[in-house]
Amino acid sequence: MAQPEPLTLTQMAATTGRARSVLAKRLADIICLPSSVIGPQERWIVGDLLNEVLRNSDAAIRRRCATRLAEIKDAPANIVKLLAADGIDVAAPLLEQSDALSDFDLMEVCRLGGLDHRVLIANRDPVSETVSATLASIGEPAVVLALLRNKNARLAPPTVTHLVSLAEDDTSYVKLLLKRTELRPRAALQLFWSCDHENRKAILSRFAVGRTLMIEAAEDVFSLAAAEGWDDPLVNRALKFVDRRQRNRQAGEESAYGSLEGVIAAIRVNGPERALLEELALLAGISDGLAQRICSDFGGEPAAILCKATGADRNVLNALCEGLDGLVGGGGRDRALLIYDGLSVEKAQTVLRYWDWSKAAESRAR
Repeated sequence: MAQPEPLTLTQMAATTGRARSVLAKRLADIICLPSSVIGPQERWIVGDLLNEVLRNSDAAIRRRCATRLAEIKDAPANIVKLLAADGIDVAAPLLEQSDALSDFDLMEVCRLGGLDHRVLIANRDPVSETVSATLASIGEPAVVLALLRNKNARLAPPTVTHLVSLAEDDTSYVKLLLKRTELRPRAALQLFWSCDHENRKAILSRFAVGRTLMIEAAEDVFSLAAAEGWDDPLVNRALKFVDRRQRNRQAGEESAYGSLEGVIAAIRVNGPERALLEELALLAGISDGLAQRICSDFGGEPAAILCKATGADRNVLNALCEGLDGLVGGGGRDRALLIYDGLSVEKAQTVLRYWDWSKAAESRAR
């Protein structure tokens, strides 16, 4: 990738006099003339002269020129880019308001400049999806926070997903992510695991939805899939998401514990042993990894979602909380019961299945 030439100041910069300052101003004035007065070719020739003057002038001259050019939409790109990658005192006016900087220019300045440059870029109006992705990929907290607070910054789905993953280590991103209109169910339900109770409730309120339309639309597909011997794994995964039933009935009939409730009773006595969690996952119709994550989360809300989605009553949820270390003494049981009482079975199933479905989709993608 081509990069701007570094700003090399020769000994000539130390001998700056009034003539050089006035010359830089005059050349900048010419460049800033409207297109009705100066043609593009003449503007570029003047720009080449000004470029050489600026490369051999002190910061004060460059700063005055940057301030002047920041107002000009069609200022020569090579000069604007040169000054935008300069020290922050010089670059600030251009980074804050210049329309002459392309996305490519801004991405280069992101790489060439410092933290202050990137924060100013993150605050621009607007910030394109491409530039946002570059800023987010660097992962600096001050830049990410500025980007998330900027309502005029556009975030592509992969960028949102990346920021959600960053929120696992920096929860200060959570509330700002929840305010973004670009947040979609998959990212939001992944973000759930990094949230406190109030933000988890907000996610459930916004993204825990029913599946009535999907159920009605796919009703006859179940018989078609059965007639084909359930040979299409893609159809099977989709129908598992839509199905009204959450529990694995066949596994329940064959389980040594008799039912999901029987497994949870054993967890209450023995704690979350691996074999018990595997049996819980089988009977609940979810993956082992999801069952382990639910039962290792001290918030309590995931346990509530599991019990509600599988039709287990409040007493069963209470027993599960008692069997999971940290939930009873840490207030997790109270939070779990609150979520349990405020969530319908169908909405709980949507969340539980989306967790499982999205995780499986990620595994297949890798």
